[in-house]
Amino acid sequence: MNDNWKFSDLPYTSPDVEALQARYDALTQRAKDAQDSEDLLEVVRQRDALQQEVSLCQSIAFIRAFHDVTDEFYQRELQETMPRLETLDTQSLSMAIAESPYAAAVDEAFGPQLRRLLTLDQRLHTGGKELQARISRLTAQYQQLVASAKYQVQGETLSGGQLRFALTSTDRERRKAAYDAQQQTAVENGPVMEKLLRELVHARNQLARENGFDSFADYGDLSMQRLGYGRAELDEFCRQVQKYITPLYLQMQEQQRQRLGVETLLPYDRALVFPEGNAVPVAAEELPKAARRMYHALSPEAGHFFDEMIRHDLLDVAGSPNKISGMGFCDMLSAPCGMPFIFANCDGTGSDVTVYTHELGHGLQGYLSYRSQPLADYVGLSPDLAEVYSKTMELLTLPYAREFFGPHAPQFLTEHRYDFIKELCAFCSIHTFETWLYEHPDASLSQWAEEFDRTEKAFGRAQNNEPWRQQVLAGCDLFTNMAIYMLPRYVVSYALSIVCAQQLKAAYDADPVDGWARYHALCASGGSKLYAETLADAGLELPYAPGVVERLARELAAQA
Repeated sequence: MNDNWKFSDLPYTSPDVEALQARYDALTQRAKDAQDSEDLLEVVRQRDALQQEVSLCQSIAFIRAFHDVTDEFYQRELQETMPRLETLDTQSLSMAIAESPYAAAVDEAFGPQLRRLLTLDQRLHTGGKELQARISRLTAQYQQLVASAKYQVQGETLSGGQLRFALTSTDRERRKAAYDAQQQTAVENGPVMEKLLRELVHARNQLARENGFDSFADYGDLSMQRLGYGRAELDEFCRQVQKYITPLYLQMQEQQRQRLGVETLLPYDRALVFPEGNAVPVAAEELPKAARRMYHALSPEAGHFFDEMIRHDLLDVAGSPNKISGMGFCDMLSAPCGMPFIFANCDGTGSDVTVYTHELGHGLQGYLSYRSQPLADYVGLSPDLAEVYSKTMELLTLPYAREFFGPHAPQFLTEHRYDFIKELCAFCSIHTFETWLYEHPDASLSQWAEEFDRTEKAFGRAQNNEPWRQQVLAGCDLFTNMAIYMLPRYVVSYALSIVCAQQLKAAYDADPVDGWARYHALCASGGSKLYAETLADAGLELPYAPGVVERLARELAAQA
């Protein structure tokens, strides 16, 4: 590959699933026929190369489909071809390696984590291949529906990104009009949205059963690579957040109400933090320039990483009505690229910068892990670890807020602290509701919606929404929650990671050299160890350990 390659130049060929399966089958037989340790290790290396080949194909298709939801070719790839990759039998190869008489050589060469992951792959994905493909198709349909949604606001037709900007308007009537438009679109799409969610819930429950699990909640937690901990620890973590963080969140909402000078903080007021307007960042095209100055100031290696991102054209952040909205992501481009790709759809709000720095945290981890770890399995990692790197990067870059916001930097810092507290409550609320949802798959839509509203309120959310009770029970809040459709059992990772990120930031503030070294080592280690081991190596306490959330609440309160 040309050393000056650009993402736009990468070729894409629709994958031949049957040919790929034949290659996996051939490797499986070679693993079974291995005559010595070196034979098996060579199979592991060839499996790694094949996994990276498939991963790169998936990455290119996903990125280009999300970049332009009107591109018919990549939308077909996303909705038809990519789900077929879910039907590949990779588990036979996983078990042939894990159960080989020479498997001890794999542990010696790569550590015990690889065999744990191979065994997990077999446990999660042996059954329900067609269900896995169906779930992928359903989530792609949801993504397409959300990305193409339009909203009528005061005579204008807005995209999702433009709607979010309108919800931060200093004009309360415009905020209300934007909120009402969001509700109206959700009502109009309600029958389709309910059908998609109901099909997803049933398909995921069936997938769990076909792989030997009683509930999708337990299956989903294990699919997040939660080895050595699970529902009990996460439920207790959420209870601690509800007990200690929710009061802080309610206090901040009251402060927001007073700043805005309104009698009641209504749903359409939530996004506006300051009456004069939220902090507005530099234009999207200026973000890379500000980020380059910041990353070069952080460390030479961070600066070099960012320069490589620019050189290969791997930052797709400018706003576009044809992009999927409401999310950003980092996707690791496997060999021969060995670089991350950052996607965002900037809408002119402060979240542009947060998403940008967050995803670059993922990117730096992937960049360092790829150059430090022997296998792609260790570059990818569990969400509970992955989000530590990104949430920490958000905090490490806060001192450079002036680069992005100029004189509005103090406002942004207040908004970011508010967002961290809000996110802790939001993500624990979603996790708690999901557990209930998959245990009540046949409840009516109004029962689903009422339970979601009750759970949200328990975490200080969905306040003062009584005038919209009819829309609430019609499922509007459910339908606009992308995580419930696309990322089941994932988003609690963000809440766990906020706790870890605060610890790393405290270490960095105490000693920037040592703090950065710990962060760098954490990034480089990737997913080569268990969650608890990785955090312990970095000197971090487990987020769900007794007293950790309570202590965090005191620290956050002291920052007010």
